[in-house]
Amino acid sequence: MKDYPIVTGTFVQLWAFKYYSVSKWENHFNKLLEVGIDTVILQWTATTPFGKLGECFYSTALAEGNSTSDYVCYSSCLSQMFEAAKITGTKIYLGLNISDEWWNYSALTTWWSASQADMGVRIAKELYEKYYADYTENFAGWYWAWELYNHMSGSLAADAAQFINLYIDGLNAIDPSLPLMLSPFISDNVSETVTESVWDTFLAAANFRKGDIFCCQDSVGAGHLPLEKLDSYCEAIYKSVSKQERLVFWANNENFNKNFTSADLARFVEQMKITDKYVTGHVTFAYSHYYNPDKHPDLHQKYKNYYETGKVS
Repeated sequence: MKDYPIVTGTFVQLWAFKYYSVSKWENHFNKLLEVGIDTVILQWTATTPFGKLGECFYSTALAEGNSTSDYVCYSSCLSQMFEAAKITGTKIYLGLNISDEWWNYSALTTWWSASQADMGVRIAKELYEKYYADYTENFAGWYWAWELYNHMSGSLAADAAQFINLYIDGLNAIDPSLPLMLSPFISDNVSETVTESVWDTFLAAANFRKGDIFCCQDSVGAGHLPLEKLDSYCEAIYKSVSKQERLVFWANNENFNKNFTSADLARFVEQMKITDKYVTGHVTFAYSHYYNPDKHPDLHQKYKNYYETGKVS
């Protein structure tokens, strides 16, 4: 147990790893384990524009008659990742579906939400049937990829709860023991008071189970929230999440800059120190991309020094 904050999980976007072999995944996971990262969160396993499969990272039967004209499938990607996870003991949260039109339709569009949730649950059922029995120790849970935010106005917070409930109902029918993680972002477009109120509305209406994970983006890397405001906003979210005893509260600390370059380690560590007062765990978006030991061995070494000593050099 460290007496300073560290991340134990990283997000992964599979488009950047689609040609990794088992041995390459194994090497990557072993490098992550060097710095205490034993959990990988796949942001999504398929894109589903308007409920049709556009891109998929595992062998699926769902595309037949229900795919886009430019559909592409990387059929061995997830299988190879799971095999390496079994070898190294890495835990994987499987992201379900995602699509860019979320930002135009969102949870206010009932037919769209129903279509996406139906496809997401079908993907989850297929993933469970393909991988759970062989990789029970590695299949840690699910990730809900749709990005909520603290400035959801009007009825959007309540509608978003009904949207995620469609997924939760479907996941309960598959295996109610597997937790669901979500990772909303925050912005200082609204106050801390409004932030707490928005999450109060959403969390009161969502049917979360004991052990589900509210893993909020700190939004510092994306530039939505200045570092000096992170404490007060994190406190507001903590107040809201704490009212729901069934939820676990983690931080998703961002180790990138607004221009999508790797963040300075000192700033990244400061983010963890701020959020550490409120959360029980830290993950990051995204060590496997921005401090990737395969591509940024110098940054990996710097973080490894911090992981081992608690000091930023």
